[in-house]
Amino acid sequence: MTTNQFILWVQESFDSCNIHNEIETSKLIVEVMREFYSLTNEQV
Repeated sequence: MTTNQFILWVQESFDSCNIHNEIETSKLIVEVMREFYSLTNEQV
């Protein structure tokens, strides 16, 4: 996954997320952080 693909994926994920549901939002944030961490490890 490229950086641009990652950005688009994050945007789509947050657009489809119910931001008023704190549990759903926090799970999404954790998923985004994990994906970002794996993305940065691939580039190193």
